[in-house]
Amino acid sequence: MDKCTQLVNDFKKITVMLLMVLLVAGCSNKVLKSWTITQQNDKVIWADDGSQVAIVILSFEENPGSFLGGTTDKRNFKHQIVVQNLDGSERQAITKWRDHQNGQLFFMKQAGYLVVESLLANGARRFDKVSENGNEILIIETPNNEHQPCRDRESSSPPQVHHTVIPSPDGLQLAHIYSPTCGKVTIEFSHANNLNLFDGQTMDIDEPMTAMWHPDGYVILATNNNDKAWKVTPLATPLPISPPNCMSPVTTSSEVSMEGQKVYFDGDKLATKDVGSQKAFGCI
Repeated sequence: MDKCTQLVNDFKKITVMLLMVLLVAGCSNKVLKSWTITQQNDKVIWADDGSQVAIVILSFEENPGSFLGGTTDKRNFKHQIVVQNLDGSERQAITKWRDHQNGQLFFMKQAGYLVVESLLANGARRFDKVSENGNEILIIETPNNEHQPCRDRESSSPPQVHHTVIPSPDGLQLAHIYSPTCGKVTIEFSHANNLNLFDGQTMDIDEPMTAMWHPDGYVILATNNNDKAWKVTPLATPLPISPPNCMSPVTTSSEVSMEGQKVYFDGDKLATKDVGSQKAFGCI
């Protein structure tokens, strides 16, 4: 066998082996995936009294995606919550690594707990009360995608409210706000220390609504275009009121302190900027 023939045969063998590897990988136009773990700062908020901040660190596995498409796949999301002073001192991990991506976060330091939202893969979400020593208690888990209210409506703006749990400004109560069916909204009030329900109120609505607490200790329900609003007080009848000046922040713990300082990430470091008291809770 001459050298040219031998080279051709070797090339054919190598080609066949490469094709077999690509077929095992599941696609003839993709490279084998190499999963790596990435961690990044995902969210930061002030405690309700402005003394500390809570930070969510997000962890996930990712790969460079297809050879041609350049997409990045992600999986195995986890998050961890730490609290610290603004300058980085007294940093403490409140939780271990928790499954799922994170959603809303409220740090009610004066009452000694956080409310943590987790985003589940099936569209459901769960809200947990996490004490400062790391103990967790489930508050509520929302329905998944197949059991959402208004799921079959053709309208892009069905009359419902975003399912959420919001602590009161002093942290002593929790408002669980949801639409049990399309065209209705329910607010359930519970004591934050033991999660015991002490009142629940349901209203008919004909357009989407947004909820927030008022500094005086009642919940405001307002239409998304903020032209109508209701005052919902525990153990009292809902009353129509003038629409609020703003619909966020929804309680005393948020990205903006009560003094109007917004906290955010500047690269890997924390920074603040003055956005004014008109951007703080209560929109003073």
